[in-house]
Amino acid sequence: MYEVQLDAFNGPLDLLLHLINEFEIDIYDIPMKELTQQYMQYIHAMKQLEINVASEYLLTASELLMIKSKMLLPDYHQDELVEEEDPREELVEKLIEYQNYKAYAVMLLEEQKERNLQYAKPPSDLSRYEKKEQITDNVTMDITDLIIAYQKLKSRVALKKTHPVKIQKETFTVQQSTKKIFKALENKNTITFFELFQFNEPIEYVVTHFLALLDMAKSGLVQLSQSEAFQNIEISKGVNYEYPIN
Repeated sequence: MYEVQLDAFNGPLDLLLHLINEFEIDIYDIPMKELTQQYMQYIHAMKQLEINVASEYLLTASELLMIKSKMLLPDYHQDELVEEEDPREELVEKLIEYQNYKAYAVMLLEEQKERNLQYAKPPSDLSRYEKKEQITDNVTMDITDLIIAYQKLKSRVALKKTHPVKIQKETFTVQQSTKKIFKALENKNTITFFELFQFNEPIEYVVTHFLALLDMAKSGLVQLSQSEAFQNIEISKGVNYEYPIN
């Protein structure tokens, strides 16, 4: 014995929704006489074609007949303030829920079609790039490194503090700083940035020296280099270096 899916209906609820849409029936106010008649005609057509009618179709047919019979019974509570439940209410809830499921199924099918057009790369094994650091018990630190780290941290904290700004006339110019750098390089091929200071000068003095160095490096008078980040800047004579006469 074979089961045949007639007109692509997936169960009795699917058939009922088809009939409601076909005959433009209001799902919230179903005329049970017309709907039951159309549904039974479908069942009879299946039997005439000797198609095996699933039990769920017959069960739904009995439920439709029961609802129809309840609506034909006289209302004995017309004069009483008793609100009778609509016998169609449970059927309407089932139909709406099934209708929502069908809509969600269509949406998921579209998402699946779109996803099938995409190709994902499988995850790669990156374990060989992991750095496994082993900490030994005998770890020592030079006191000098600790002092340097403390000074760097202290300078960073100092930079975060707000300081009052005092605007005053420039007392040390870039030209004066340039002459001093030339003087320092007169008898040496290389000096360091720190050698230009005695560490008691105002911040404007340091900034002016830095600006002068940038200008001289741009003109090829000096060459600047630094072995590592935050290390002392080395100043050497550039390709266009020429000590001024005055």
